[in-house]
Amino acid sequence: MSLGEWIFVKCLFQITDCETYSYAFAPVDSRMYVVISNDKALIIDPCVDADALQLLKKNNIADIIVLLTHEHYDHISGINWLRENIGCRVIAIDQCAQNLPDSKRNFSSHFDAIVPFFSPEPKIENTKIQPYSCNADETFSDYKCFDWENHKIEIFHSPGHSDGSVCILIDDIFVFSGDSLIKGKQTITRLPGGSKKKFADITLPFLRSLPKASVIFPGHGPAGYLHEFSME
Repeated sequence: MSLGEWIFVKCLFQITDCETYSYAFAPVDSRMYVVISNDKALIIDPCVDADALQLLKKNNIADIIVLLTHEHYDHISGINWLRENIGCRVIAIDQCAQNLPDSKRNFSSHFDAIVPFFSPEPKIENTKIQPYSCNADETFSDYKCFDWENHKIEIFHSPGHSDGSVCILIDDIFVFSGDSLIKGKQTITRLPGGSKKKFADITLPFLRSLPKASVIFPGHGPAGYLHEFSME
């Protein structure tokens, strides 16, 4: 395939002074986001995608930080692949990091049974998911804040969908919500590790406190403004 045939899917919403791309993990439309600034990249919830790899190589990316919204397989499936092909540093909250090496806790060992929770018509007929294990390089508890290419990155614990769920904020207004907020769907809290009470007590108040102009990049489906998402 020539360079001109690679597909680089820019997001409708762009983070200031960065290029923001989205790629889908096809079985359940889980979203990987690639945010590029100069020769550095933030990747949220990596999946295996040849187009994304070509994008990174085309931009001569030399420094990659991976952030995880939670520990479920469809949001971590590209970590080992990314390490092998280009290298990266993975940052995760403690509760997420503890579950990454365990194929039962990250759901890869029984992913086919989990898929119907996310998609009524999953594209997984010819896909056999093997038990998967990976690791984080850096962990934190509850909250983390750091500067990246003159952008403020904040990570907030947002349990409910899973105990290792977080929301990632860039410059107070761009929100990578993982599965804590998805357009047109209620947040799933009934999977192992989920908690309807924690979602109601911790995560829902946090989501409702976000600025009205916030742009949401969800774990599944299209991005949009906060008011386009239902919080129940």
